[in-house]
Amino acid sequence: MKKLFIVFFTLGLVIFGGCREKESKEKEKLVFAQLSDPKTLDPQNSTDNYSQVAITQIYDRLFEIEEKNGTPVPSLVESYKKINDNVLEIVLKKGVKFTNGDNLTAEDVKFTLERAKKNPKVAHLYKMIKDIKVLNNNTLEIITEEPFAPLLNHLSHKSSSIINKKEVLKNSENYFNNPTATGPYKVQNWALGDSITLISNENYYKGSPKIKTVVIKAVPEENSRVIGLETGEIDMSLDIPAISWEELEKSGKAKVYSAPSTTTGYVGLNTKSPTLSNKLLRQIIAMAIDKESIVDTIYLGKTKVANQFLAPPVFGYNKDALPQEYNVEKAQQLLEENGLAGTKLKISVSSPERVQVATIIQDQLKKIGIDLEIELLEWGAFLSQTGSGNTDMFIMGWGPSTYDGDYGYYPNIHTSQMGSNGNRAFYSNPKIDSLLELARKENDIEKRKEYYKEIQEVLNEDVPLIPLYHGNVVYGVNTNLKNVEATGYPEFYKYEF
Repeated sequence: MKKLFIVFFTLGLVIFGGCREKESKEKEKLVFAQLSDPKTLDPQNSTDNYSQVAITQIYDRLFEIEEKNGTPVPSLVESYKKINDNVLEIVLKKGVKFTNGDNLTAEDVKFTLERAKKNPKVAHLYKMIKDIKVLNNNTLEIITEEPFAPLLNHLSHKSSSIINKKEVLKNSENYFNNPTATGPYKVQNWALGDSITLISNENYYKGSPKIKTVVIKAVPEENSRVIGLETGEIDMSLDIPAISWEELEKSGKAKVYSAPSTTTGYVGLNTKSPTLSNKLLRQIIAMAIDKESIVDTIYLGKTKVANQFLAPPVFGYNKDALPQEYNVEKAQQLLEENGLAGTKLKISVSSPERVQVATIIQDQLKKIGIDLEIELLEWGAFLSQTGSGNTDMFIMGWGPSTYDGDYGYYPNIHTSQMGSNGNRAFYSNPKIDSLLELARKENDIEKRKEYYKEIQEVLNEDVPLIPLYHGNVVYGVNTNLKNVEATGYPEFYKYEF
């Protein structure tokens, strides 16, 4: 009998020990949900948020932004100094390795930045760079044509993520399917359209991540993301609708982390479309949209009504900016007086939440005599459609991760960026172009602010964009996940279960 007891006791230890071992292994895997899977892992060819979530984990950059004050701080950089207004010397940290064992060198940095400068999507961030001189394996100089005020901020952008020169040249076609990089994670598997699985880089120079596997999963439906958090199938999620915040908190299984972000949700108006090339019509539309009702109804007052395109944390934000006034009676009067009643327009959106925003706008415009058709598109199709100008209006968000007004405005309103490069409003104004160029080479902070103030005044008159709200970064997070903060991009290597 004693022997039988020992057998069962031992068997119990094996079973429950096995369960604990399995549970422990499962807790080394984090499932992260977002609306779409990454479209590319090529940092120099990406500006969409869902791709950049993955890019942030795989690569490192010279600088990162300290989000509490919006300033760039060294990451791959050991030290830096300005030789003069046009020359920045950078010394790289020693001992940083790519996942194939190669040491990070100044040649890799030079190769990365020169590649970024050639890509139209992000070239505007680096076009002021005249030359990059490699002084030794760990030291380089970045030389600009003129003083370039936001240079350090731009070197924190995801498109400046450092790639391995040798490996790219050896295998340029496949490199970005499974990149050799220096970040905390590397690609294990990528099921296009569904998910990407990352595993830890055990030789990461900041230390081995405690969470060994991260699955970034496309979950287009908002309810599915919320239910997944409640059931534990999802550990962390972006894009949590405000209506679900309280529900998640009450469940006791998930928490909501939120903080003001650099993002502004806005309506873009295609200024090259036959109908919306009419500035007066654009002004009328702006007058007819009640932003307060959108913020209260869809976001339950958890965001702030936007008075301009730059959000409060971004350098260049002007709290005193005055957009087109909300005035339904005046909008209707102008519409009728100018023979514009009965105008038909189409607005493109990429998520159920933005369908709700568009539905409110549709109702508001109908009241003054404008018919608005709503078109819901998958994220990739949305980017293609708006980038080619095949819609009248669209709803989108823009958050300059550099925390600088240059990246807030330049890609969205400079003539050179028309189309899929960022200026989906197809807006062109020589005065705006000139002000943008002046602002980026002005080192005097107060003068730069004045340039951005003037830019916003012109935009309020021309209305290529209608800022709706200044958003929050919001994550739904499993209560077992620790060290999480509401940062612009998730920092998986800092988390643990």
